[in-house]
Amino acid sequence: MAVADEIWDRAQELGQKLNVKKVYKDYRNLLEDPRVDAIVICTPVLTHKQIILDALAAGKHILCEKPLTLTVEDAEDLYRAIEGSNVVFQLAFMRRFDEAFMVARDKIQEGVIGRPVFVRSTGRDPGLPPIPGWGADPDACGDIAFELCSHDYDSMQWLIDSDIINVYARAAILSSIEVAKKYGGKMINDTLVVLTEFANGALGSIDGLLNIKYGYDARVEVVGDEGSLFIGALENVDIMLARGDRHFAMPSAPSFIDRFAQAYVKEAEHFVNCVLNSRKPRVGILDGVKAVKVASAVNESLRTGAPVSLVGE
Repeated sequence: MAVADEIWDRAQELGQKLNVKKVYKDYRNLLEDPRVDAIVICTPVLTHKQIILDALAAGKHILCEKPLTLTVEDAEDLYRAIEGSNVVFQLAFMRRFDEAFMVARDKIQEGVIGRPVFVRSTGRDPGLPPIPGWGADPDACGDIAFELCSHDYDSMQWLIDSDIINVYARAAILSSIEVAKKYGGKMINDTLVVLTEFANGALGSIDGLLNIKYGYDARVEVVGDEGSLFIGALENVDIMLARGDRHFAMPSAPSFIDRFAQAYVKEAEHFVNCVLNSRKPRVGILDGVKAVKVASAVNESLRTGAPVSLVGE
């Protein structure tokens, strides 16, 4: 095993933490290491395309963080390159490996709630990306439409097995106004609402919020014509505290790592098994392209103030 980070101190620190002997400052040196069979890309999204292309050229299998790219053109370029290769490529949509999401999808596929007619996805983070930094720069991260809500687009389409074909979006800086003023106003939006229409006729909504303080919150509701499914809950641990002030309290998830801890492990195990057994991953390049297309359409809707169709994309 080896690690690479252009910030040398951080590379060495991670190498020591993982008990890795080979530490590189340049990822291209890591790709030249014949003992490396696969790589995990956890870099800023604007670097993904080049690293993926270099890894493909080196014949390395790839597990890549979301979102895939910042443009549809770059995503489609990668799709063509990966589909013509023998490399295992998996995109890190960890919700697909979460037990609750997997059980819910199976129930929907079985017809337990009938025909899906509405999907609501909530994604909220208690903080903001580091400011200043690429994750808070809308030009570098694709704004909240890419940085926070890519998981929502993917999980909604996957759950009801239908693509999003229309979006209408609104976004603003509402919970971080003073922070934005401090840094000159150019900052990632902290509040996003998207209305969606699916190819199968279902409708949906997404609310993505940053800096909402109470904890990490990821919940989805799927309404069918014969019932509903609720995925996720506010409490992170199944306990509730009641005291003399006559208020109930329950612990929320501090971060996405806490909420999806087991899903991340299962996601990594799945990738390794696919590499060892030459299997196609459950989450592939096409899923990444679809999410990029939706995120791009959301940003177009924010720019124009009008609905945007993905039909023909």
